[in-house]
Amino acid sequence: MTRDKGGTESSGELRRQAEKRLGHIGSVAGEENLSQETRKLVQELQVHQIELEMQNEELQRAREEAEEERACYADLYEFAPVGYLTLGRDGVIRRVNLTGARLIGQERARLVGRRLAALLAPDHTATFNSFFAKALDIGTKEVCEVVLGREGAAPLTVELVATSSTSSEGFECRVTMTDITPRKRAEQERTDLLSQLVQAQKMEAVGALAGGIAHDFNNILAAILAWLSSLDLEFTDTSAGYADIQEMKGLVKRGADLTHQLLGFACRGKYDVRPLDLARVVTRTSAMFARTRQDITFELHLRPDLHAVLMDQTQLDQVLLNLLINAAQAMPDGGQLILSAENASLAPQEVAPHGAVPGRFVKLVVTDTGIGMDAATQARIFEPFFTTKPRGEGTGLGLASVYGILKAHAGIITVKSEVGNGTSFTLYLPTTDQPLIAGDNTPAPQHGTGTILVVDDDEHVAKLVARLLRKLGYDVLTASGGRQAVEILRQHGKAISLVILDMIMPDMGGSQTFDALVKIAPRLKVLLSTGFSVNGHIQELLDRGCKGFLQKPFDVATLSAKVQEILQGD
Repeated sequence: MTRDKGGTESSGELRRQAEKRLGHIGSVAGEENLSQETRKLVQELQVHQIELEMQNEELQRAREEAEEERACYADLYEFAPVGYLTLGRDGVIRRVNLTGARLIGQERARLVGRRLAALLAPDHTATFNSFFAKALDIGTKEVCEVVLGREGAAPLTVELVATSSTSSEGFECRVTMTDITPRKRAEQERTDLLSQLVQAQKMEAVGALAGGIAHDFNNILAAILAWLSSLDLEFTDTSAGYADIQEMKGLVKRGADLTHQLLGFACRGKYDVRPLDLARVVTRTSAMFARTRQDITFELHLRPDLHAVLMDQTQLDQVLLNLLINAAQAMPDGGQLILSAENASLAPQEVAPHGAVPGRFVKLVVTDTGIGMDAATQARIFEPFFTTKPRGEGTGLGLASVYGILKAHAGIITVKSEVGNGTSFTLYLPTTDQPLIAGDNTPAPQHGTGTILVVDDDEHVAKLVARLLRKLGYDVLTASGGRQAVEILRQHGKAISLVILDMIMPDMGGSQTFDALVKIAPRLKVLLSTGFSVNGHIQELLDRGCKGFLQKPFDVATLSAKVQEILQGD
């Protein structure tokens, strides 16, 4: 059926339908008594009446369809995924859809008649005014990003797109408003992750340099400490030189502490890793430190279900102590220090920038209310020798060693700070299902018997370690490298009770030498000794059968204890 522009059927078609509907109709006024013209007039009137009725029906259907279409378009307008606003030249809102009202966070009735600029965060008003001034030009399309200062709700970042035109109602500026808060958050997260990746790469490069320097310096300290330990055995407590020797040993140990911090930063320290109760360590260390700063309020929020962390006890203490010292120095006039811990799980994308393995961690957060740091300081805070303290008041190794220790233990550390608003360090410590193990006490130096082969490419270190061992009662052989050690073992065979093996040597590394030695004597006991381990090589050798590890520099008591431990073991 065809319709004309008004939505009605053509009159010819209506007439045909009307006549069809008359059908059997004859005469309603007594056809036999009326003239033919009268009957014809009555029929035409009836046809016109039916035509009018059909036109009315069609008009009603058209009105209903139009109402449905208007309702459909109204729903599309009101519930569109973006906000629609119509503004006048003065920036006053004339119309706004429900989505726009929801984004702004107010009822529509309260929005109409208000200036859109008044609904923005104060520091975004200038941006909007500049955007709107350009948008008033008809035919242009302007885009900007602003933040809505919503009453009683979190602010939203929105994108505004404006076009202006004239209509029967006069000038109007149509603005679409899109919530881009999730997108901006994702962009910020990507930026933060990239920054963390760059920082990690920089720290790795600096760590390689620091580790090499510390290793060489450790060998020097090892020789000095060995000499002093040797002299120590020759003097009694009451002799004139005994106090001088102890003083010198103290100075060497201070130097060793510095190199240990450098090695910790470089992720090259060898650690006695074991399951630890983090809550106990944090409680003990913070209580000890709190006694030194009565002007600081300590709060502990430690979940009771914390997993055991897999770390070196001494290194974990060092991490906590360095963080507490750093926080205290940021609060010279006192303040609040909060330590909280809970179990956490990190996904691959979360650990990727840090080079860690996804999985379970214990999340430890150390927060202070101190002076805070600017972005430039935060970017360098983990660098060795970087410090904001005056010359002579800090080495710049505290946080650098924290970073390295966490890295070496497959953990993560991040920092967030703002000038005047304090600092938060967030640590992710690797966990384990292994049972907790109580720590050991180092036994006093003991004399012993047997033949020990000392393998070290540093002639002074080898000579002095041999001297210490002889004074403890052992027979000692020395080798300046792996090849010489193999030849000595072939010559002396079963007479050698223990090999003290350096890890870093030029001709044959510690790993190659170990393989060659145990190939000759499979039950040979080997004690590793070096300034650091690289990429887990030390732990790998321990897993392959090495009996222990001795960190340089060491004194006679430490050497004696470790040798006795291995020789008396199975």
